[in-house]
Amino acid sequence: MKPHDFVEILIQADGSVCAKDLLEVSLHLPRRGTRWVASFRDETGRQVWRTTGLRDREPALALAKEWEADAKRKRAAQGAVPPSLAIRVRPGSTALSQKEVAAILRISERAVRQIEKTAIEKLRRHPVLKDIWRELGTGEIKETAFRDSSQWMLSREEIAAVYALARTPAERQALRKLLALIAA
Repeated sequence: MKPHDFVEILIQADGSVCAKDLLEVSLHLPRRGTRWVASFRDETGRQVWRTTGLRDREPALALAKEWEADAKRKRAAQGAVPPSLAIRVRPGSTALSQKEVAAILRISERAVRQIEKTAIEKLRRHPVLKDIWRELGTGEIKETAFRDSSQWMLSREEIAAVYALARTPAERQALRKLLALIAA
């Protein structure tokens, strides 16, 4: 894309222009390398560096542009991605903190953050959830879409078994919060 192409896009745009719309594939030759590496945005919008495996610039550029066009088609097919939601836990709430989740699962807080990030990203892109959000936005959702939560209730024996797994006071506190959330 040449500078005058950028100017044309900015002039013809009705509103603001996203920087992601202006970016395109670029090629790089590593300092001691002989094969071109492409940099482009994948179907999720993230920047990807991928080797073309080619030594000639023109065929490498053609291949990289093909990858970028494929990613753009996939992004367009996905439709609009719902905005990222911020989940905030207030002091005194019954929600579990990352420290408490880490204590229950016996993993690090960093691992909990990474798992949460991955899970939320998967949920944002799930086609069924996208349909539900779309229906909620238009007011067309039916009450029968929500299942009865009684099928997920734990019996006293199950609660006792889960509570017996707690080894530390932090784990017991986290389980008490978790059970309170389930009972609510």
